[in-house]
Amino acid sequence: MIRLLHIFLFILPVYCIGQDFKINSYVNANEIYQNEYVKFIVEANQRIELRNLRLANFNIVQGPFTSQSSQTTFINGKIQSKSEYKSTFLLSPKKSGSLAIESITVNYNNKEYKTEVINIDVKKNEQTNSNNNTQQNNTNQSQTLPKNKTYNKNLFARISASRTKPYLGENLLLTYKIYQSVYNSSNIEITDYDLPMVSDFWTENIDPKGKQWPQAQEQINGIRYRVFTLKKEIVSPQKTGKISIPAFEVTALLNRDWFNRGQQKSIKSNSISLDVQPLPGNAPKSFNGQVGKNYELKVNFSKEELLVDEALDFDISIYGNGNLKQLKLPNVEFPTDMEKYPAETKNKIKITTNGISGKKSLHHLLIPRFHGEYKIPEVKFTYFDVTKKKYITLKKAAQSIKVNKNSNKKTANENSTVITIPNQENVELINQNIRHIREETELFENKTPLFGSIKYWSILGAIPISLLFIFLFLNNKDRFTDQDKIAFKKVKKEVLQKFNTAETNLKNGNTTDFYKELYTGWTLYISNKLKIKRANLTNESIITGLKTLKIDANEIVQMNAILNECEMAQYSPSDIKDAENTLSKSMDLMSKFEQNG
Repeated sequence: MIRLLHIFLFILPVYCIGQDFKINSYVNANEIYQNEYVKFIVEANQRIELRNLRLANFNIVQGPFTSQSSQTTFINGKIQSKSEYKSTFLLSPKKSGSLAIESITVNYNNKEYKTEVINIDVKKNEQTNSNNNTQQNNTNQSQTLPKNKTYNKNLFARISASRTKPYLGENLLLTYKIYQSVYNSSNIEITDYDLPMVSDFWTENIDPKGKQWPQAQEQINGIRYRVFTLKKEIVSPQKTGKISIPAFEVTALLNRDWFNRGQQKSIKSNSISLDVQPLPGNAPKSFNGQVGKNYELKVNFSKEELLVDEALDFDISIYGNGNLKQLKLPNVEFPTDMEKYPAETKNKIKITTNGISGKKSLHHLLIPRFHGEYKIPEVKFTYFDVTKKKYITLKKAAQSIKVNKNSNKKTANENSTVITIPNQENVELINQNIRHIREETELFENKTPLFGSIKYWSILGAIPISLLFIFLFLNNKDRFTDQDKIAFKKVKKEVLQKFNTAETNLKNGNTTDFYKELYTGWTLYISNKLKIKRANLTNESIITGLKTLKIDANEIVQMNAILNECEMAQYSPSDIKDAENTLSKSMDLMSKFEQNG
């Protein structure tokens, strides 16, 4: 047995040393684009040195990465050992066209060995697919590697914006990503990150369909990376000039597995600067700040002919791509003889990496109270088109609505007098209210003297009783007035509470509830001051009532303007500054009302 072992030990090196030297090379693809890499692998059965390799048509981006494998076999009583040494290079082409990786010459035991020439067809850079790489198409930032001291080409973080020179109010896409080279085999686990708070922007976060954004691949300078997206958001700059978005930091674990706790690494991204362009100064009066593209205006009436007291649906819809959440729908001045109910806003908005798109609608319910022809004025909507770089005004022409008399309404009987007023419902003077006047008059002689009669003594007795009632009324007049004053004080306390609640909502940034509470407070105050039910308050009744109280005309105009602002803002978003201005005007006006009693 020992003898056999000696023979084995003798034979084994003979077979290993006796191997012929072999070398060959190959690539992972014979057809690539100019912005892509190609793997170049050199295999030999003996260890070779290729660290000083130079190629005429290709740049060596990475490598060589070396590996070794061995295999021992026992065949027909013979033991053979086979070793393989592999050197891998990552190459990028210097130009497009048919390029050759030239033959590599290796000296082994004073003998030259050569690999075969490998031809690669290099095409011009691949055109990015718009569906799969929307961000790359839209961005003005070049897809280049970050230039900072902490940069690692195999692993880095990055902020990118879809545009670097947006217009004021234009929607942009901001992305926060981690990049890892696909040729870096180390696994990565993101444990913590701190994203910057962007100021001077209106922001809307884009939620991924799943719990997190799926991994993807991107190419930067021809290098392919695995991409981990931390966040995507739509932002809209609210001021012009230079706006900086600071860098963010990421903490990651590399090469963590069951047997290895991994290596903790801190990664800092780049920062970016946006140059926000002002809008042109020739904006039409109908422009309310909307910026975007592909807008459409639609106006719809439920009917063009109807009866008195019949409901009419009137809808205004804006379609487009832009910040629809901040869009203010056009205000329409309806005829005074048309009763208008509070409008209802309907939104159908989609937020994607392409921006904010969809429609925003305002539904009005109108009821004409008189017959005739009503003219709904022209509807205008102006926006700034970021692609055409100019203001565009969309119009819907004025439209007439015909209102007919309602046959179901009560008609005048034969004893009624009917007065026809143009464009208004017939006014009926019913005979129960105005007695029929007899045409013949007969005079009768009164044969019973008044003095000493029952009627005489009745009249005489009624005089002191009437005087007593008058005395009691005058004596208690102040008490009745005081009760009214006490009741109005309670109302003013409630009004003050509404104003305070409105101010709290404003401080919390809730402009919708702010205007709601402010509107409720004002209508409560006015209805009690004018002794008109809140449900019966109209612009006309308020103006008329305030005039009777001898309120200054300018103050009446201010009051009407505030109510209109409150009513409109409840159904379309409003700016914080506008809300603060409305609150200030309300406080001043309320003070003037109280001073005037």
